[in-house]
Amino acid sequence: MSNEIINHKFRELLVPSILIAMALNISAIVDSSFVATFIGHNGQAALQVLEPLIMLITIFQWLFGLGGQILALNKKAEFDEDGSNYYFTTAMLTTIIASILIFLVCFLFEDAVIGLLHPTTDAIPYVKSYGRYLFIAFPIVTILGVLGQFIRVDGQPNFASGVVIVANIVNLILDYLFLGVFHMGIEGASLAMLIGYVVGLTCTLKYHFDSKRTFRFVLSKLKIKTWMSSTIEIIKVGFPGASMGLFNVILVYIMNLILGGVLGELGLDIFNVCLNALLIISIFIMGFAETLSSIVPIYYAQNDFYNINHIVRKSVIATLICSIIFTAFLWIYPDGLLMFFNLSQMPNDSLVENALRIYSLAFIPMVFSTMLLFYYEGIERTVESGIITVISELLGPLVFTFMLYPLIGITSVWVSFPLGFILSIVVVTIYVRIVERNDCEHEGLFFIRKGLIEKTRNYTLKSKNDDVKSEMFNHLKTLNVDSSSLKTLDNIINTIFDSNDEKVHVEILLIDYDDKIAVNMKDEGKREVLKDIEKSFSQDNVKVSEVLGFNNIEYTIKRVNE
Repeated sequence: MSNEIINHKFRELLVPSILIAMALNISAIVDSSFVATFIGHNGQAALQVLEPLIMLITIFQWLFGLGGQILALNKKAEFDEDGSNYYFTTAMLTTIIASILIFLVCFLFEDAVIGLLHPTTDAIPYVKSYGRYLFIAFPIVTILGVLGQFIRVDGQPNFASGVVIVANIVNLILDYLFLGVFHMGIEGASLAMLIGYVVGLTCTLKYHFDSKRTFRFVLSKLKIKTWMSSTIEIIKVGFPGASMGLFNVILVYIMNLILGGVLGELGLDIFNVCLNALLIISIFIMGFAETLSSIVPIYYAQNDFYNINHIVRKSVIATLICSIIFTAFLWIYPDGLLMFFNLSQMPNDSLVENALRIYSLAFIPMVFSTMLLFYYEGIERTVESGIITVISELLGPLVFTFMLYPLIGITSVWVSFPLGFILSIVVVTIYVRIVERNDCEHEGLFFIRKGLIEKTRNYTLKSKNDDVKSEMFNHLKTLNVDSSSLKTLDNIINTIFDSNDEKVHVEILLIDYDDKIAVNMKDEGKREVLKDIEKSFSQDNVKVSEVLGFNNIEYTIKRVNE
């Protein structure tokens, strides 16, 4: 087994995911740097005060984008195109309505919203100026983020990343012009963001008119009752990932109050730099995690644990290497990041450096907790993913902060983050072990179907005359498969290779379920072949669909009794 298709698909989705995360995170980091440079530390403190509100955008993207995407992909894996489009439509409609409601609340009750954020007296004017265009941008950024999630897994990952990159390039260019050239103040930074994302959302019109897209709006099939129940279902699946943002909002809000009360604006500036460091490493961690959550639902639904194990291991190793390198850099040379925010020459520079060093220790355990979180979300294990989220993003840091504060003072804030991630891993591992004792169907940290791996075979065919094909057919004969079923399978395989001029690899998953044998075939050949196979073999328990840009064919064989 070469894992060629899953490796190629993973790389194809990973690069856009990283580019999207890079565009979003680098833009946020550069925004903070521009504000710190052209406005001063009052402006930077204002951005940190508004951070909980800004993070609401991420919550919506994960809640409706990731939740809707997983359910839509599961329907595709089950060969249900109508169900897939229904979840797409539900997710987008709910996003539009919810984001507009948030905008109206912020716009109509601006003073009350800002008051809840508890800005310092000096930061209030900056918070109001930046918030003016931030509120307007909220629905635009949110809709673009959720739609981008679907475009990314609809065979157009490069276009999805391109849209976000364009939006952020426009933002950064206008940041420099509005702040550095025209001296518009901090509101220029939020206006630049608004214009950038308007341009990005406009670019998505190309997707709506693209005949190759598979997600389509089916508004006529939405009824209020079913729309609400489907929205609840999407929220249930998307909540563990979205709750990362939700709990982060609460956590950042509380930490802002603690740091602002103890250290004043210096505390807010330090925390802002720490969060920006987190944004940098999140480019890689979240890029891999989101890609994992897009692929795992397909392979898990088909019980392809061989490929799942391969791609999870690959993701953990890659992100672990990135985290170790970045953590080492911050310990050896923290000024490399602090200079970017004009904090390297502060009177309390040792306090700033130590805070950043200690906080960076969270990046390594964050790899394991994040990968587990998105894996569990991909297989719809909401309790397990919820445990990780609640502890790592909220309870862990808060408990350790208040528990250690009498002993080490404000340092407890920075120590609490790595301890929170470690605690989440320990607790979820214990919980899974307890569940495993009572679960007759699954086992292990990744909920593998018991006894199924032994009854599974994976094959990769490079041509219709590949020797591996003979090996596979010999194995099927040992399972008492009748000759007519073998002939049908042979004809399907030959059709794939003949229609693609032998230029494809076909990965075949063969599972013995005792009463039946499932043969799942994946290839990255011509889409038109699916229609030919569906037409020619529709009477032979053959189902076809296009998932994540590859052809997915399932042939079910009834076993012959011995």
